Amino acid sequence: MLRLLGILSLGNLLLGRRHHRRALRRGVLLGALLGYLANRDFDMNRVQEDVRETARKARKIAREAARAVRKEIHNARKAEHDQRIAERLEAIHAEAEARRAEREARKTAREEQKTETGSREVYALPECDTREAKEIRDLAEDLERDARTAAMAADVPVIQFPDEDEKYHASRKYGYV
Repeated sequence: MLRLLGILSLGNLLLGRRHHRRALRRGVLLGALLGYLANRDFDMNRVQEDVRETARKARKIAREAARAVRKEIHNARKAEHDQRIAERLEAIHAEAEARRAEREARKTAREEQKTETGSREVYALPECDTREAKEIRDLAEDLERDARTAAMAADVPVIQFPDEDEKYHASRKYGYV
């Protein structure tokens, strides 16, 4: 502040000739200008701070630009990845649909074959003696039924009791004679 007053008074002294009002205005204007420039502090520390601040702003702008480029690359890769996944899913869905159609075709073919031939196997009977053929068919059905029964009973463990052991006789256990 003292500098400003000093410059103002110096300007008034230098420019204060005949017209005091004009000289006063010029002195005030010149003093204000010189005071502003004097308050700017033009030393090396201020220049270093300005350079640091400018460098800091430049680094910040460079970081933001690099971040924007990375984000753009990331978005492009993500779009490409999403497209590949969509293509894979479409291929999987198409394959599943083809399998389903093939399964349905096989199922309808089996049903058509069943309706044509019937649900059971049909044995041809000889013309000469039908009684023997019927007996053979009955024996085959009995064997098939026995095989199914044996398959069901095969997994069941069996306990073998001795026939002559007296402790297994029910009549003795409960006192019957």
